[in-house]
Amino acid sequence: MRTLLIPGLLALLLTACGGDAADAPATPTVTAAPPAPEMGARIRAMEDTLFAKTVFDRRGAQALLDVYKAYAKAFPSDSMAPEYLFRAAGMSKGLGGPQEAVQLYDRIIKEYPKWGRLADTYYLRAFTIDADLKQKGPAKQAYEEVIARFPDHRFAKDAKAMIQNLQYTDEELIERFRRMNDSIEAAEAKAR
Repeated sequence: MRTLLIPGLLALLLTACGGDAADAPATPTVTAAPPAPEMGARIRAMEDTLFAKTVFDRRGAQALLDVYKAYAKAFPSDSMAPEYLFRAAGMSKGLGGPQEAVQLYDRIIKEYPKWGRLADTYYLRAFTIDADLKQKGPAKQAYEEVIARFPDHRFAKDAKAMIQNLQYTDEELIERFRRMNDSIEAAEAKAR
């Protein structure tokens, strides 16, 4: 009986002295993001761990995707923000989220219009719409935008070729590439 009485009295005493919840000042619980260098180090450690694995770690990839986006949200003016969004788009695409990847590419285009890898962003956006979302009309428009914005970039040439390929079904493309490969092999055999 004594072993039950002491803890019971202690609980009663703590409850009685605790005061009313309304008396306590409201303190919002805000979790601040760690400083940019600390968060960057965390990202590098996560990348090293994830990319060192020989088998695909879906949860690790999703966690890294979330940290990339969190970094860009916490430090939007940091020079690494567009790079991490770019990596997040690629990670999202790899995780089966091409729509999110396109949204992330759009965000880079809108928020970082002077970023050094903007041509890559436009092209990968177009390619994702084409290859993953299978939306030929929007893909053609996206490829045309690559050509218009970056006419001298290597991706402009690739975008032109991709527009040509939009007219073919997957089966027709496979047959077309097989024939091209056969003709190259025949020319090489003849040259020997």
